[in-house]
Amino acid sequence: MITKSQAKLIRRLGARKRREGEKAFLVEGVRAVEELLRSELTIDLLVTAPNLSGTARGRDLLDRIEKGDWARAAVSEEELRRLASTESPQGVLAVALKVSASLEDWEPAGEAAILVFDRLSDPGNLGTLLRAAHGLGADWAVTLPGSVDPWNPKAVRASAGSLFSLPVSQEPWSLVVAWLRRHDFTILCADPGGQTVPRAGVSPAPARFALVVGSEPTGLSDEVRAECQRLVAIDLVGGAESLNAAIAGALLLDRLLSG
Repeated sequence: MITKSQAKLIRRLGARKRREGEKAFLVEGVRAVEELLRSELTIDLLVTAPNLSGTARGRDLLDRIEKGDWARAAVSEEELRRLASTESPQGVLAVALKVSASLEDWEPAGEAAILVFDRLSDPGNLGTLLRAAHGLGADWAVTLPGSVDPWNPKAVRASAGSLFSLPVSQEPWSLVVAWLRRHDFTILCADPGGQTVPRAGVSPAPARFALVVGSEPTGLSDEVRAECQRLVAIDLVGGAESLNAAIAGALLLDRLLSG
């Protein structure tokens, strides 16, 4: 059974302020918890419901959970739905501890790529872009003030485990841009009016670059735009008016990293 204090903690972690205070976050769903168990993050609690054993993959996960030495609580399916932040927790939920990261702790060697979020508000887009950045070989991600919390349950789920491996820091632009200059990064900013990045990639591509993706409704902030060294865009030859931030950012990263 789950204790009252455990249930209260899980409910609190639905709010960003509480996640920051507790230095913890929620992980919901089979795939996300699978990746969490493979990571080096500290797991505070694992909660399971009977429907986890409804699939072979779920049974495998449950077997691994039962063989581990993590704190665990079993609840009914109805209770898990009340505790979860997402609509379908798939019979499993975890509480894990956040990892603090800062660009000042990283000394890049050789080529490097950073993804920067400038007031990106949609957690699904942010998580999807973290997944793309991790898969394509980016080294770091930064969320600027005004962006959605990367530890938001929906962002965590959309990242499909990439958030557990790709370093993500939350820092003000003034510190980020100073660090980028000091380490010779080219600042590229996604903008519909920017220079088209061809499918063959940029040649030669910057050895070190930071790609900034802004808010979908309003684009880049004035503060960030003032420091952009190059505006970059995807050429929409099919006639679509625009792409959402996740798709545009992923395409730009792929082309920049293949250059």
